[in-house]
Amino acid sequence: MGHIYTDIVIKGARGTKELKEVLIDTGATYTVLPKRDLNEVGASLLPTEVKVELGNGQEISAEAYGIVIIIANAEAPAIGITFEGAQTVVGVETLESLGLKLDPTTGKMEFTRPKGTAYFYVII
Repeated sequence: MGHIYTDIVIKGARGTKELKEVLIDTGATYTVLPKRDLNEVGASLLPTEVKVELGNGQEISAEAYGIVIIIANAEAPAIGITFEGAQTVVGVETLESLGLKLDPTTGKMEFTRPKGTAYFYVII
């Protein structure tokens, strides 16, 4: 399928920042952002560090932040983590919060529910 990139906007207490051509990593649980971007927008630091395992199997401590992310005109709260050397990627938890998924046959994002809907039920 190859790599899939998207533009995102992150929001915090002090403002917003647009990030271009961000990798969507379906192997990552959380969205990863450099600390400077989180500080710039005024993201809310959660009270404790969390242990995470990187794709190479290395376990590290990361700071976790509450942020808002916008992708494809959909907006949702998300957890962003950061650690030394963090490179920006969008993780699957953020995609799920936004109601987005990747179609492996086309390599494109698509909505799993109407934009802005936290829960979507079909009653039969």
